[in-house]
Order: sequence, then C-alpha cells, then structure tokens
Amino acid sequence: MEGKDAREKLRHLELLCEIYDVRNGMIELVYPFKKVNRDDEEFKASAKEKVENPPFAKFESCLEVYGGDWFVGGDGPSVADFHIWEMLDQHKILGEKHGQPALLDKFPKCKAFYDRFRALPTLQKYFASDSYKLPINNPNAAAYFS
Repeated sequence: MEGKDAREKLRHLELLCEIYDVRNGMIELVYPFKKVNRDDEEFKASAKEKVENPPFAKFESCLEVYGGDWFVGGDGPSVADFHIWEMLDQHKILGEKHGQPALLDKFPKCKAFYDRFRALPTLQKYFASDSYKLPINNPNAAAYFS
C-alpha cells in the first residue's frame, strides 16, 4: 500500500506530504483557534475562495503524468489514495454547501479517481453506514464546517 519499488515509495511519500498541506489548509479554514477565520463571515469568504480555487492542480497533474487509476501503483489504492480521496470528498461537500456543486469538474482525472475510489466494493459497507455520515470536523470545537 506504499508502492512496490523505490520510485513508487518516493511518490507515495511526496503525495502524503502534499495532501497533508491540503488537510492543513482545510483545518485552518474550519477551526477558529488559529484566528485565520475569526467569525462566520470571514469563514464564508475564505470558503468561497477555497471552493472557487480548490488545491488539486498538482494531483490532477500527477494523474496526467503517471497515468493509471491510482496515484501510486497501478494495482490498487495506496495509503496516499485514501487521504487524497478524503480531501477530495471534504472539498466536494464544502463546495456543495457553498454553491459550487461541480467543484471536482475542474479536475477531470481527480473526479474520475474520486468516483472510482467511491465505487470500490470493499468500501460500500462503510459508505452506507452511519460512520460515513458523522460530522467531518468536530462541531464541539466550534468548527464552521462539520
């Protein structure tokens, strides 16, 4: 799940670092503790910017350059694929809540990856469960987007 050779393992680590930056951007957007967004109005302005300019161009390029169905290896999802999918999902939901329902359409390869991952038979039980419907971010921590 981390790549079969040195090149794939390196790509895997690179993608984990990249998606961690995307995750941190989401955390800074939704939680007020860093004072990035001090109130609901600032959050709405920041969210509008994020859904109009989602941070997935690098991931789209990665799929373009390396080809295949998955970010790391051709034989199935890696650990990085799970994290990338989660951020695509959160940004998709954020876009839907802020009037940008087709957010992933700007990134057709990422959208195809999103759909392919979402359709994995081994994950259908999870997607149908209450666990998938839990808040994305902790509403008890005053998250603007949960």
